[in-house]
Amino acid sequence: MKLKRTLIVLLAGISLAGWSARPDTAHAGERQEQDFYELIQEVNEKNSRLDAPQNSLDKFCYNFKNKKPKLTLDDTSLMWKEYNEKNVKKTLTAADARRETNWLFRLLRSQYGLYTYYGGDAAFGRAKVQILKEIGTKGTITTGKYQKILHKHLDFITDLHLAIGAELFDTDLRLFGDESVNYVKNGGCFYEEGSIKDAVVKINGRQPEDYLRRAIDENGCLTYYPYAMLEQEKEICEFKVEYESGNIKSIQLKPAEYSYEENVDRLYGYETYGDLAYVEMNLAYMDWEAPKERKSFLKDVANVKKHSKIIYDLRNNPGGDGTLIEEWFEKLTGQTLLPNYSTLRLRPVFIYNTKELKEMDEFAAQTGLKRRGKYYYCQYPGRQYLANEGRQIFVLTSRRTSSAAESMTDALKNLENVITIGTNTGGVLANMANYNMAMPYSGLYLQFGESMQYFDPSYFRESYGMEPDLYLTGKNLQKRLKKFFKTYVL
Repeated sequence: MKLKRTLIVLLAGISLAGWSARPDTAHAGERQEQDFYELIQEVNEKNSRLDAPQNSLDKFCYNFKNKKPKLTLDDTSLMWKEYNEKNVKKTLTAADARRETNWLFRLLRSQYGLYTYYGGDAAFGRAKVQILKEIGTKGTITTGKYQKILHKHLDFITDLHLAIGAELFDTDLRLFGDESVNYVKNGGCFYEEGSIKDAVVKINGRQPEDYLRRAIDENGCLTYYPYAMLEQEKEICEFKVEYESGNIKSIQLKPAEYSYEENVDRLYGYETYGDLAYVEMNLAYMDWEAPKERKSFLKDVANVKKHSKIIYDLRNNPGGDGTLIEEWFEKLTGQTLLPNYSTLRLRPVFIYNTKELKEMDEFAAQTGLKRRGKYYYCQYPGRQYLANEGRQIFVLTSRRTSSAAESMTDALKNLENVITIGTNTGGVLANMANYNMAMPYSGLYLQFGESMQYFDPSYFRESYGMEPDLYLTGKNLQKRLKKFFKTYVL
């Protein structure tokens, strides 16, 4: 069989027949077999505990009964103008910039799903005062400078679905790592490989497990490397490693490499090789964007389920339609997806038509949301952990894996025997990009969402993303991944 596209690099030269629930000892020694078995058990135990946070969402509900300025009918008449870069003004009068700023803050207060999450009136009120102060009251201001002022004083926001002027509220959070020393875990303690007499007791003043993560080394073998997600301009971070003997060593964490041979010439690919199904998904396809790919993705689920080994490659997937993930999950498992987050969603305040509001309420109820005042909510979706009929699923992620692709990664963690491999995901899931338009005076692009998706912060944080079960960074990633599969899986 002629292997093609991504799988050529991933699994070239490897026989794909005869996969088993645990690695074949013809390829893996006893230690490797035991290590992989322990990895599966560890991940299953961790994922079986996942659930939405149990604390109340009430503190994130805004008090709309106060007298703070909110959207009016006049405001909504300025909304929904389609954005066109050609229509962005080069300069604004100070008066128009102030009018637009006041409009923007009424919009955020009335309809932004994370308004209270990011500090509510106290935080946004301070930002507005500073923005208006910098704009001034006379003369003109360039639109570029105006945009920078908005971002400067709203920098407490980390929502990557919020955009003003086609610029996201992105923090410079990067993955740092050090692959110069391999670490092993023995009896609950960490040691340098080959030196299991002197346990690591602290790294950077914290417990070793705060930094040491399971990873795939250059030989495709399971190991532990130190990793950290840091907002760090420096290219090198010095960490001290303290040992039980009192010895102290210094390690250098550098920005982790995780580039690989990209395959983005297709939105969707599905291939089978013996007992393996390989699904490459480079977009969560909307009906109006890629209907053929969407239909193929859903249609192929029945055949995917016939395989005992499945790879979902989401490394180039920036997201898309979250409802596709829900539909796919139900086809895959026969169950309605219960995500590992609670949802709080604002009822649109700019819809005044009674019929349309009723339709919105009915749609919310169909998707499992209850209505309370100006909010729809789904709290404590309930723990969901499903048997996987002996299948093993491998999910490939990168920092490009974002939004709906993260929803898919999250959904797969509700199944047993699922291993994620790669890096932290993009961290773009605390909100959704429901609306986009041109701002009324400047013409700048505005994108925002009306929802909040609330996670346990130890599992997911905006910008930080979800951690993989196995980190794969460094050089020759495809070769290392191939060696890993050959050693532990095939």
